[in-house]
Amino acid sequence: MFTYLKIFGVLRLLLIATALVLMLLAPEPGSDAARSGWELIPTLIAPAMVPLVFMLLMFDFMMCRIRMHDDEHTRKNFRVISHTELATALLLLLVWIPFFLAIGR
Repeated sequence: MFTYLKIFGVLRLLLIATALVLMLLAPEPGSDAARSGWELIPTLIAPAMVPLVFMLLMFDFMMCRIRMHDDEHTRKNFRVISHTELATALLLLLVWIPFFLAIGR
């Protein structure tokens, strides 16, 4: 397990951890935005961060796919990284899609 954590690196792990925290902060679809207090984080700050984190995950996924063509040793590492990031991005999208669809109604 520590080998997988070592090949990811600190920044990728922080990006994935941020995505996981945003998944936990997803509010109920159709909930009103809070104007003060701790409710401000899941109703205003987290929805603004989700598209940014999603695009960062997709950008890093693309860069991993490009780096997979370097050599055989890095190919295996970047394959694991890219699959993990793609799964995280899709899960983030699935968790937040109901909230964003409720905004448009």
